[in-house]
Amino acid sequence: MSLAAYLRDRLPSAFVRAAALGLVVLALAAYGVGSGVLGLVAAVFLAGEATTLLLDFWRRRGFYRRLDRTMEGLVEHGVGYLAPELTQEPSTLEEAAFLDALRQASKSMADQVAAMRAEQRDYRDYVETWVHEVKTPIAAGHLVAANNPGPATDAMDAELGRIEGYVEQALYYARSTTLDRDFQVREVELSEVVRAALRRNARTLIDAHVTPELGELGLTVSADPKWVEFMLGQLMGNAAKYRREDGEAGRLRLWAERRQTGMDAWETLLFVEDDGVGIPPEDLGRVFDRGFTGANGRRYARSTGMGLYLVRELAGKMGLAVGIASEQGHWTRVTLAFPASARRTPTGR
Repeated sequence: MSLAAYLRDRLPSAFVRAAALGLVVLALAAYGVGSGVLGLVAAVFLAGEATTLLLDFWRRRGFYRRLDRTMEGLVEHGVGYLAPELTQEPSTLEEAAFLDALRQASKSMADQVAAMRAEQRDYRDYVETWVHEVKTPIAAGHLVAANNPGPATDAMDAELGRIEGYVEQALYYARSTTLDRDFQVREVELSEVVRAALRRNARTLIDAHVTPELGELGLTVSADPKWVEFMLGQLMGNAAKYRREDGEAGRLRLWAERRQTGMDAWETLLFVEDDGVGIPPEDLGRVFDRGFTGANGRRYARSTGMGLYLVRELAGKMGLAVGIASEQGHWTRVTLAFPASARRTPTGR
Protein backbone atom coordinates (compact mmCIF):
# COMPACT_ATOMS: atom_id res chain seq x y z
CA MET A 1 0.00 0.00 0.00
CA SER A 2 1.54 3.34 -1.12
CA LEU A 3 0.99 6.72 0.53
CA ALA A 4 -0.54 8.12 -2.67
CA ALA A 5 -3.06 5.27 -2.86
CA TYR A 6 -3.88 5.71 0.84
CA LEU A 7 -4.49 9.47 0.41
CA ARG A 8 -6.70 8.88 -2.63
CA ASP A 9 -8.74 6.46 -0.56
CA ARG A 10 -9.13 9.11 2.15
CA LEU A 11 -10.14 11.97 -0.19
CA PRO A 12 -13.88 11.89 0.61
CA SER A 13 -13.34 12.16 4.37
CA ALA A 14 -10.64 14.82 3.79
CA PHE A 15 -13.15 16.95 1.85
CA VAL A 16 -15.64 16.63 4.70
CA ARG A 17 -13.05 17.74 7.27
CA ALA A 18 -11.92 20.62 5.04
CA ALA A 19 -15.53 21.78 4.68
CA ALA A 20 -15.98 21.59 8.47
CA LEU A 21 -12.79 23.64 8.98
CA GLY A 22 -14.04 26.25 6.52
CA LEU A 23 -17.35 26.58 8.40
CA VAL A 24 -15.54 26.98 11.72
CA VAL A 25 -13.27 29.67 10.29
CA LEU A 26 -16.27 31.51 8.80
CA ALA A 27 -18.15 31.33 12.10
CA LEU A 28 -15.17 32.67 14.06
CA ALA A 29 -14.68 35.44 11.54
CA ALA A 30 -18.34 36.39 11.90
CA TYR A 31 -17.80 36.83 15.63
CA GLY A 32 -14.89 39.16 14.95
CA VAL A 33 -11.99 36.83 15.65
CA GLY A 34 -8.75 38.19 14.20
CA SER A 35 -7.02 36.71 11.17
CA GLY A 36 -4.00 35.66 13.25
CA VAL A 37 -6.14 33.49 15.51
CA LEU A 38 -7.99 32.08 12.53
CA GLY A 39 -4.71 31.10 10.90
CA LEU A 40 -3.51 29.48 14.11
CA VAL A 41 -6.72 27.45 14.40
CA ALA A 42 -6.47 26.33 10.79
CA ALA A 43 -2.77 25.42 11.18
CA VAL A 44 -3.38 23.39 14.36
CA PHE A 45 -6.29 21.57 12.72
CA LEU A 46 -4.33 20.79 9.55
CA ALA A 47 -1.26 19.65 11.51
CA GLY A 48 -3.40 17.36 13.64
CA GLU A 49 -5.14 15.97 10.58
CA ALA A 50 -1.85 15.33 8.74
CA THR A 51 -0.35 13.64 11.82
CA THR A 52 -3.42 11.45 12.21
CA LEU A 53 -3.31 10.42 8.55
CA LEU A 54 0.41 9.58 8.68
CA LEU A 55 0.10 7.51 11.86
CA ASP A 56 -2.90 5.65 10.45
CA PHE A 57 -1.04 5.05 7.18
CA TRP A 58 2.04 3.60 8.92
CA ARG A 59 -0.11 1.35 11.10
CA ARG A 60 -2.16 0.04 8.18
CA ARG A 61 0.86 -0.43 5.95
CA GLY A 62 2.63 -2.46 8.65
CA PHE A 63 -0.42 -4.72 9.06
CA TYR A 64 -0.85 -5.36 5.35
CA ARG A 65 2.88 -5.88 4.81
CA ARG A 66 2.95 -8.55 7.50
CA LEU A 67 -0.09 -10.18 5.91
CA ASP A 68 1.52 -10.03 2.43
CA ARG A 69 4.75 -11.63 3.68
CA THR A 70 2.78 -14.41 5.35
CA MET A 71 0.70 -14.96 2.21
CA GLU A 72 3.73 -15.10 -0.10
CA GLY A 73 5.35 -17.92 1.84
CA LEU A 74 2.15 -19.94 2.09
CA VAL A 75 0.99 -19.42 -1.51
CA GLU A 76 4.29 -20.90 -2.75
CA HIS A 77 3.35 -24.12 -0.95
CA GLY A 78 -0.31 -24.04 -2.05
CA VAL A 79 -1.72 -23.33 1.43
CA GLY A 80 -2.46 -19.61 1.20
CA TYR A 81 -5.79 -20.15 2.94
CA LEU A 82 -3.87 -20.71 6.21
CA ALA A 83 -2.53 -17.13 6.29
CA PRO A 84 -5.07 -15.78 8.85
CA GLU A 85 -3.95 -18.38 11.38
CA LEU A 86 -0.30 -17.31 11.08
CA THR A 87 -0.79 -13.54 10.96
CA GLN A 88 0.13 -11.41 13.97
CA GLU A 89 -2.77 -10.58 16.27
CA PRO A 90 -4.64 -7.38 15.24
CA SER A 91 -4.20 -4.14 17.17
CA THR A 92 -7.45 -2.41 16.15
CA LEU A 93 -11.11 -3.36 15.81
CA GLU A 94 -10.92 -2.85 12.04
CA GLU A 95 -7.98 -5.26 11.72
CA ALA A 96 -9.74 -7.74 14.00
CA ALA A 97 -12.89 -7.62 11.85
CA PHE A 98 -10.80 -8.05 8.69
CA LEU A 99 -8.93 -11.04 10.09
CA ASP A 100 -12.12 -12.58 11.40
CA ALA A 101 -13.63 -12.45 7.90
CA LEU A 102 -10.44 -14.00 6.50
CA ARG A 103 -10.53 -16.74 9.13
CA GLN A 104 -14.10 -17.64 8.22
CA ALA A 105 -13.18 -17.79 4.53
CA SER A 106 -10.04 -19.79 5.41
CA LYS A 107 -12.06 -22.29 7.45
CA SER A 108 -14.50 -22.75 4.60
CA MET A 109 -11.65 -23.30 2.15
CA ALA A 110 -9.84 -25.71 4.52
CA ASP A 111 -13.05 -27.72 4.89
CA GLN A 112 -13.44 -27.90 1.11
CA VAL A 113 -9.80 -28.91 0.65
CA ALA A 114 -10.15 -31.64 3.28
CA ALA A 115 -13.34 -32.90 1.64
CA MET A 116 -11.72 -32.94 -1.82
CA ARG A 117 -8.68 -34.78 -0.50
CA ALA A 118 -10.89 -37.37 1.17
CA GLU A 119 -12.89 -37.75 -2.04
CA GLN A 120 -9.69 -38.09 -4.07
CA ARG A 121 -8.33 -40.67 -1.64
CA ASP A 122 -11.57 -42.67 -1.80
CA TYR A 123 -11.53 -42.54 -5.61
CA ARG A 124 -7.90 -43.69 -5.72
CA ASP A 125 -8.66 -46.53 -3.33
CA TYR A 126 -11.63 -47.56 -5.48
CA VAL A 127 -9.54 -47.51 -8.68
CA GLU A 128 -6.80 -49.58 -7.07
CA THR A 129 -9.33 -52.09 -5.76
CA TRP A 130 -11.09 -52.26 -9.12
CA VAL A 131 -7.80 -52.79 -10.96
CA HIS A 132 -6.79 -55.66 -8.70
CA GLU A 133 -10.23 -57.23 -9.07
CA VAL A 134 -10.35 -56.92 -12.85
CA LYS A 135 -6.92 -58.52 -13.20
CA THR A 136 -8.46 -61.85 -12.16
CA PRO A 137 -10.80 -62.24 -15.18
CA ILE A 138 -8.04 -60.91 -17.46
CA ALA A 139 -5.64 -63.57 -16.18
CA ALA A 140 -8.39 -66.18 -16.60
CA GLY A 141 -8.88 -65.04 -20.20
CA HIS A 142 -5.15 -65.42 -20.88
CA LEU A 143 -5.29 -68.93 -19.41
CA VAL A 144 -8.26 -69.90 -21.58
CA ALA A 145 -6.46 -68.61 -24.67
CA ALA A 146 -3.30 -70.52 -23.77
CA ASN A 147 -5.26 -73.77 -23.32
CA ASN A 148 -7.19 -73.34 -26.56
CA PRO A 149 -4.69 -72.22 -29.19
CA GLY A 150 -6.04 -71.00 -32.47
CA PRO A 151 -6.41 -67.84 -34.57
CA ALA A 152 -9.53 -66.69 -32.72
CA THR A 153 -8.13 -67.23 -29.24
CA ASP A 154 -4.81 -65.68 -30.27
CA ALA A 155 -6.66 -62.57 -31.40
CA MET A 156 -8.65 -62.57 -28.15
CA ASP A 157 -5.43 -62.94 -26.14
CA ALA A 158 -3.92 -59.96 -27.94
CA GLU A 159 -6.97 -57.84 -27.15
CA LEU A 160 -6.80 -58.95 -23.51
CA GLY A 161 -3.20 -57.75 -23.49
CA ARG A 162 -4.33 -54.33 -24.68
CA ILE A 163 -7.01 -54.23 -21.99
CA GLU A 164 -4.41 -55.17 -19.41
CA GLY A 165 -2.22 -52.31 -20.58
CA TYR A 166 -5.03 -49.78 -20.23
CA VAL A 167 -5.88 -51.15 -16.78
CA GLU A 168 -2.26 -50.70 -15.68
CA GLN A 169 -2.34 -47.19 -17.10
CA ALA A 170 -5.44 -46.36 -15.06
CA LEU A 171 -3.79 -47.74 -11.92
CA TYR A 172 -0.63 -45.69 -12.28
CA TYR A 173 -2.62 -42.58 -13.19
CA ALA A 174 -4.57 -42.92 -9.94
CA ARG A 175 -1.34 -43.44 -8.02
CA SER A 176 0.45 -40.55 -9.72
CA THR A 177 -1.32 -38.04 -7.47
CA THR A 178 0.62 -39.31 -4.48
CA LEU A 179 3.64 -41.47 -3.82
CA ASP A 180 2.89 -42.33 -0.20
CA ARG A 181 2.06 -45.93 -1.15
CA ASP A 182 3.85 -48.63 -3.09
CA PHE A 183 6.85 -46.40 -3.65
CA GLN A 184 10.29 -47.67 -2.69
CA VAL A 185 13.46 -46.09 -4.00
CA ARG A 186 16.44 -48.41 -3.90
CA GLU A 187 19.62 -49.19 -5.76
CA VAL A 188 18.76 -51.17 -8.89
CA GLU A 189 20.66 -52.16 -12.00
CA LEU A 190 19.12 -50.82 -15.18
CA SER A 191 19.55 -54.17 -16.98
CA GLU A 192 17.18 -55.81 -14.47
CA VAL A 193 14.47 -53.21 -14.96
CA VAL A 194 14.81 -53.17 -18.76
CA ARG A 195 14.60 -56.97 -19.03
CA ALA A 196 11.58 -57.05 -16.72
CA ALA A 197 9.84 -54.47 -18.92
CA LEU A 198 10.72 -56.46 -22.05
CA ARG A 199 9.27 -59.66 -20.58
CA ARG A 200 6.04 -57.88 -19.67
CA ASN A 201 5.70 -56.29 -23.11
CA ALA A 202 7.11 -59.16 -25.19
CA ARG A 203 3.76 -60.04 -26.80
CA THR A 204 3.16 -56.44 -27.87
CA LEU A 205 6.61 -56.13 -29.44
CA ILE A 206 6.41 -59.55 -31.15
CA ASP A 207 3.00 -58.82 -32.66
CA ALA A 208 4.31 -55.50 -33.98
CA HIS A 209 7.50 -57.15 -35.34
CA VAL A 210 9.72 -54.89 -33.24
CA THR A 211 13.08 -56.34 -32.18
CA PRO A 212 14.77 -55.00 -29.05
CA GLU A 213 18.51 -54.31 -29.12
CA LEU A 214 20.24 -53.87 -25.76
CA GLY A 215 23.41 -51.87 -25.32
CA GLU A 216 25.34 -51.09 -22.13
CA LEU A 217 22.90 -51.37 -19.22
CA GLY A 218 25.16 -52.48 -16.38
CA LEU A 219 24.75 -49.22 -14.43
CA THR A 220 23.10 -48.83 -11.05
CA VAL A 221 20.63 -46.05 -10.27
CA SER A 222 18.39 -45.05 -7.39
CA ALA A 223 14.74 -45.46 -8.34
CA ASP A 224 11.62 -47.52 -7.79
CA PRO A 225 12.04 -50.43 -10.23
CA LYS A 226 8.29 -51.06 -10.51
CA TRP A 227 7.56 -47.47 -11.55
CA VAL A 228 10.50 -47.35 -13.97
CA GLU A 229 9.35 -50.67 -15.46
CA PHE A 230 5.90 -49.18 -16.07
CA MET A 231 7.43 -46.08 -17.69
CA LEU A 232 9.53 -48.25 -20.00
CA GLY A 233 6.42 -50.27 -20.84
CA GLN A 234 4.71 -47.11 -22.05
CA LEU A 235 7.69 -46.30 -24.28
CA MET A 236 7.82 -49.85 -25.64
CA GLY A 237 4.10 -49.72 -26.36
CA ASN A 238 4.62 -46.51 -28.34
CA ALA A 239 7.46 -48.13 -30.30
CA ALA A 240 5.12 -50.97 -31.28
CA LYS A 241 2.18 -48.69 -31.96
CA TYR A 242 4.04 -46.24 -34.19
CA ARG A 243 6.24 -48.64 -36.18
CA ARG A 244 6.83 -47.76 -39.82
CA GLU A 245 4.58 -49.65 -42.23
CA ASP A 246 7.26 -50.53 -44.78
CA GLY A 247 7.20 -54.30 -44.22
CA GLU A 248 10.52 -54.39 -42.42
CA ALA A 249 10.96 -55.32 -38.77
CA GLY A 250 11.27 -52.40 -36.42
CA ARG A 251 14.08 -51.88 -33.93
CA LEU A 252 13.97 -50.73 -30.33
CA ARG A 253 17.37 -49.79 -28.89
CA LEU A 254 17.99 -49.35 -25.16
CA TRP A 255 21.32 -48.30 -23.65
CA ALA A 256 22.65 -46.26 -20.77
CA GLU A 257 25.49 -43.80 -20.25
CA ARG A 258 26.91 -42.03 -17.24
CA ARG A 259 27.88 -38.39 -17.73
CA GLN A 260 29.52 -35.79 -15.56
CA THR A 261 27.31 -32.84 -14.63
CA GLY A 262 29.72 -30.92 -12.40
CA MET A 263 32.64 -31.24 -10.08
CA ASP A 264 32.51 -34.87 -8.89
CA ALA A 265 28.79 -35.03 -9.84
CA TRP A 266 27.34 -37.54 -12.29
CA GLU A 267 24.04 -38.56 -13.79
CA THR A 268 22.94 -41.74 -15.52
CA LEU A 269 21.06 -41.46 -18.80
CA LEU A 270 18.84 -44.25 -20.08
CA PHE A 271 18.00 -43.99 -23.79
CA VAL A 272 15.00 -45.65 -25.44
CA GLU A 273 15.09 -45.22 -29.22
CA ASP A 274 12.90 -46.67 -31.95
CA ASP A 275 13.04 -46.38 -35.74
CA GLY A 276 9.33 -45.72 -36.15
CA VAL A 277 7.39 -42.97 -37.84
CA GLY A 278 8.84 -40.23 -35.64
CA ILE A 279 6.99 -37.18 -34.34
CA PRO A 280 6.05 -34.11 -36.40
CA PRO A 281 8.05 -31.03 -35.29
CA GLU A 282 4.88 -29.13 -34.47
CA ASP A 283 3.79 -31.89 -32.05
CA LEU A 284 7.13 -32.48 -30.34
CA GLY A 285 6.66 -29.78 -27.70
CA ARG A 286 3.25 -31.11 -26.63
CA VAL A 287 3.69 -34.89 -26.51
CA PHE A 288 3.96 -34.86 -22.70
CA ASP A 289 0.66 -32.96 -22.29
CA ARG A 290 -2.20 -34.94 -20.81
CA GLY A 291 -4.59 -36.23 -23.46
CA PHE A 292 -2.52 -34.96 -26.40
CA THR A 293 -2.56 -37.46 -29.28
CA GLY A 294 -1.16 -35.41 -32.14
CA ALA A 295 -1.08 -36.34 -35.79
CA ASN A 296 0.36 -39.82 -35.14
CA GLY A 297 -2.27 -40.69 -32.56
CA ARG A 298 -5.03 -39.86 -35.02
CA ARG A 299 -3.43 -41.50 -38.04
CA TYR A 300 -1.67 -44.67 -36.88
CA ALA A 301 -3.47 -45.86 -33.75
CA ARG A 302 -6.22 -45.14 -31.28
CA SER A 303 -4.26 -43.24 -28.65
CA THR A 304 -5.35 -42.05 -25.19
CA GLY A 305 -2.63 -39.41 -24.99
CA MET A 306 -1.79 -40.60 -21.47
CA GLY A 307 1.35 -42.72 -21.93
CA LEU A 308 4.00 -40.00 -22.23
CA TYR A 309 2.08 -37.81 -19.80
CA LEU A 310 2.38 -40.50 -17.13
CA VAL A 311 6.05 -41.01 -17.97
CA ARG A 312 6.75 -37.35 -17.30
CA GLU A 313 4.59 -37.21 -14.17
CA LEU A 314 6.12 -40.30 -12.57
CA ALA A 315 9.63 -39.23 -13.55
CA GLY A 316 9.11 -35.84 -11.94
CA LYS A 317 7.79 -37.34 -8.72
CA MET A 318 10.83 -39.60 -8.48
CA GLY A 319 13.22 -36.73 -9.15
CA LEU A 320 14.11 -37.89 -12.66
CA ALA A 321 14.31 -35.76 -15.78
CA VAL A 322 12.78 -36.85 -19.06
CA GLY A 323 13.47 -35.56 -22.55
CA ILE A 324 12.50 -36.46 -26.09
CA ALA A 325 13.96 -35.96 -29.55
CA SER A 326 12.67 -37.15 -32.90
CA GLU A 327 13.05 -36.94 -36.65
CA GLN A 328 9.79 -37.42 -38.46
CA GLY A 329 9.77 -40.57 -40.55
CA HIS A 330 12.98 -41.93 -39.03
CA TRP A 331 13.30 -42.23 -35.23
CA THR A 332 12.22 -41.14 -31.76
CA ARG A 333 14.45 -41.13 -28.68
CA VAL A 334 13.28 -40.69 -25.09
CA THR A 335 15.89 -40.03 -22.40
CA LEU A 336 15.47 -40.69 -18.68
CA ALA A 337 18.05 -38.96 -16.49
CA PHE A 338 18.74 -40.44 -13.06
CA PRO A 339 20.59 -38.10 -10.70
CA ALA A 340 23.61 -39.59 -8.94
CA SER A 341 25.29 -38.84 -5.65
CA ALA A 342 28.18 -36.39 -5.75
CA ARG A 343 30.34 -39.10 -4.15
CA ARG A 344 29.59 -41.67 -6.86
CA THR A 345 32.31 -42.32 -9.40
CA PRO A 346 31.47 -42.62 -13.11
CA THR A 347 32.02 -46.36 -13.07
CA GLY A 348 30.63 -47.01 -9.57
CA ARG A 349 27.69 -49.33 -9.02
